[in-house]
Amino acid sequence: MSLPFKSFADIFNSGFWEGQQKFTDGTLQTDDGATFRIHRVVLSQRSGYFRALFSFNLNQETVAIPNVDSKILESILLYIYTGIIILDEKNVWDMLIASDYLLLDDLLERCRSFTIQNMTSTNCLSSLAMTLQIDRLGITDDSYRYTLVHFEEALQTSNGELEKLPFEVLSKLLKSNSLNVTSERSVWKAIVLWTNNSTKLSHVPELLTCLKLEEEVDEDLAAEILSHTIISNNPHCIDLMLRKEFNYYLTKCTLLTQYARSQGIGYQNSPISYCPRMPNRMYLIARHTLTHTKYGSELFLTYDNELDFWRHVGEAEFFIDTMVQIGPFIYMFNVWQNINLVFDIIEETWIPISIPPLPHHNCWIIALGEQLFSIGGIKDNSELTDMIFSYEFERNRWNSILMTHQIVIYGAVVLKDLIYIMGMTDVESTPVLIFQAYNSEDNTWMFLPPPNIYRGGFSVVAYHEQVFVIAGVNDGQYLKSVEVFDPVRNNWTSFPDLPFQYFFPKAVIVDDKIIVYENNNEDTRYYEVSSPVYWDKDAHLWRIIDKSSPLYCTERCSFFVLDASRLVQDITAKNRRPGIKWERILHV
Repeated sequence: MSLPFKSFADIFNSGFWEGQQKFTDGTLQTDDGATFRIHRVVLSQRSGYFRALFSFNLNQETVAIPNVDSKILESILLYIYTGIIILDEKNVWDMLIASDYLLLDDLLERCRSFTIQNMTSTNCLSSLAMTLQIDRLGITDDSYRYTLVHFEEALQTSNGELEKLPFEVLSKLLKSNSLNVTSERSVWKAIVLWTNNSTKLSHVPELLTCLKLEEEVDEDLAAEILSHTIISNNPHCIDLMLRKEFNYYLTKCTLLTQYARSQGIGYQNSPISYCPRMPNRMYLIARHTLTHTKYGSELFLTYDNELDFWRHVGEAEFFIDTMVQIGPFIYMFNVWQNINLVFDIIEETWIPISIPPLPHHNCWIIALGEQLFSIGGIKDNSELTDMIFSYEFERNRWNSILMTHQIVIYGAVVLKDLIYIMGMTDVESTPVLIFQAYNSEDNTWMFLPPPNIYRGGFSVVAYHEQVFVIAGVNDGQYLKSVEVFDPVRNNWTSFPDLPFQYFFPKAVIVDDKIIVYENNNEDTRYYEVSSPVYWDKDAHLWRIIDKSSPLYCTERCSFFVLDASRLVQDITAKNRRPGIKWERILHV
């Protein structure tokens, strides 16, 4: 339900501003002659532009406001005085430009959020073209990303907007491995649509290099490209046609098509078709839901290696806190409740495989190759355990593994072909940390130097071929310190301290970042906790995660990276099928 339009003059007839017009001390005039009586102090408090303007025009009764339409200025004055703004697709761009011009940061942010939230495949190309002209509005990346994910839909409803894109932006889109197209025909169609006049013909040779012709099995497409006038009658394409690489692509395309026909291969109708445009990874995300009517985890797949667009693929009636992959199957656990399920990530279905409950709860679940391990955990009497088990698939049972040195296990990670285990021995009079590596292939153990600082309650992760021990507690003191083990040098080094102390530190790897957060469940907290942080490897420091980032709520999700080439290839082919709907997750 839209609000009825109220003029600026109307606000002085009732409510808070009733009768206050008599105290106005200035007039704003637009280029079309409209005037508005205002209170300088009110506008100066909200806008740096007006504050500066009135400072230089102290004695001038009427001040001109150029480049702002009278209707837009009236809406902005209503917003300044009442906090109410009516936005729609017709006025939001004018509002964006005006709020940026008048230095109204809060209104600029509201317009920006409205634009992103109301972006569609119909308007994303026009939004991208507009934001490129005014990059400071901060919507360019969002418009580009939306266009990338919804490219084929946007192409169908282009209405001439594609042609407005600069060559550099179109080229970037068409080259991207994340471009959402089911066929290179869509890329060729975009090239033809964009090249709508002779001034753009010089860009055709470079745009053709955006086509993945070496992987596309479409003889008709190759013939169409060669015969089209933007190629055959384009003087700029003469050199391209003589290049061995370009003719090799076309020849290979023809040969592949002939081979497919001779073998009876139906590429276009196969359940999983080859997808040359493929990200290097994507994520499976279990988002935890706890309401009066719903308890459990919803499963989502990200569009690619970014975390902004997801699609729903399943649900589980428990909180999934651990996921491991063996082949196309994702084994999902709640280690506290000792529940598990198996999900086929290709078919996106739960499979009727039931593995026995874990030997202990709150243990570390690790997959190494085709093996599954349960490490440490807590016994029924709440004591930490020193046991390690491997799962035997053929007999459907857990088998214990003998450790050469018994320790109370504090954490475990996989790095390359070894399982690194950190624990404590209480054989000595003073507790001592023990660090070991287990080789599952030959069932051997290797003792390694322990961290320099004794600690308990820490978190351990493997990152960039190193082992990180993060935070924890020492003699009642909550630590910020971080230590890193380098397997090549076989030693520990100190890392920059965390900016905060965490009572229950949890470290995870998401988006190629170490994320550290307070692992005390939000619904059971009785105190305010510190914000999550991530390791900025380029700046070599810890950064606080902004609330607008999807990583801010890491505690409410479990993230699992999918980076096996064949798996990513098959999932990508499914992601690119027509009709797949993507949900924007980023807060705006």
